[in-house]
Amino acid sequence: MKHSIIEKLRTFLVDDIDSECKVVYVLAESRKLLDTSPPDPMPFALKIYCHWALHVDLDNPKTTLPFLERVDEFVASVLGGNDMVKEHQMFREFVFLDTFRAQFKQFLGAYGLPTAVCDEASRWHEFLKHYAGVIEDGSLSCSANAQRLKLVSEVVFTKGIPTADTYVPFRFSWNIVLLDGRILTVDAGAAAPNGKEMIFHAIRLHLKAERPEDP
Repeated sequence: MKHSIIEKLRTFLVDDIDSECKVVYVLAESRKLLDTSPPDPMPFALKIYCHWALHVDLDNPKTTLPFLERVDEFVASVLGGNDMVKEHQMFREFVFLDTFRAQFKQFLGAYGLPTAVCDEASRWHEFLKHYAGVIEDGSLSCSANAQRLKLVSEVVFTKGIPTADTYVPFRFSWNIVLLDGRILTVDAGAAAPNGKEMIFHAIRLHLKAERPEDP
């Protein structure tokens, strides 16, 4: 089975990933390979974006705990009004999709598969454009379940509005459900005008009875 998945991926990765169907297929086969031969440590960013494309929520403590611990720290820094460094690190990895791209490349390279989709900027941007279409109507939930976190119960990712920038062609919306029932909504996006990377974001805290507005 493992060999069959690798060869199927090889066939698709030779050409551009230039349609939503191809994005879904490549990420579905990648997830199968991750499940068949799980690396240690698990490339969480790669797994989270595979799951989002396939509309499968993440609730395995071994998978989600390291990420949710970082979100817990991020929420603490936001509510405390300090430590912008942690905020920048979170945005850098998940808004610019740097970690997703790096882990996808490492994953493909480990099986001797073509990495052009990650190496070449034009191919990566094409991939992201169609990935945005795949996740258009779906969301991804990472649940804390019985994990011992100080503030966070659940994180729900949804795709925000499209952007004209080709660096990351859509915004992100995170609804972070707190243990006390409040919701911290983070809307964020990335751009690279004149080649200079920048992040923009808005953070809102909602009371228990409130529902976040659509981004």
